[in-house]
Amino acid sequence: MKKLIITVLFILPSILFGQEQWTQTFGGEYSDGGYSVQQTTDGGYIITGGIGVDSLNSDVYLMKTTENGEEQWTQTFGGEYTDIGYSVQQTTDGGYIISG
Repeated sequence: MKKLIITVLFILPSILFGQEQWTQTFGGEYSDGGYSVQQTTDGGYIITGGIGVDSLNSDVYLMKTTENGEEQWTQTFGGEYTDIGYSVQQTTDGGYIISG
C-alpha cells in the first residue's frame, strides 16, 4: 500500500503542475483549425486540419514542425468545396497519410 501512495504522490504533481514545453500559433485570415497532431520519428510533429481559402471554404492543411514547434514545411490539398484533414499518421516509409 505504501508503494502505491508514493507512486501517486510522484505522478500527481507532474499531472497537476506539468511544464509547458512550447506554444506556437499557426493560422491565416479565415477560419483555420487543427484536428490531429502526432509526434514524428525525428522528434518533430505533423499537424493536419483545415485552412480557410475564403469565408466559406477550406483546404486540407498539413504542417511539419521541429521538436521545438518551428515550422519546417506546409502543404495544402483541396478542391472547389470544403476539405478538412481530421487525422494524420506517419507511415513506415517516412511519408504521411491523412484522412478527412
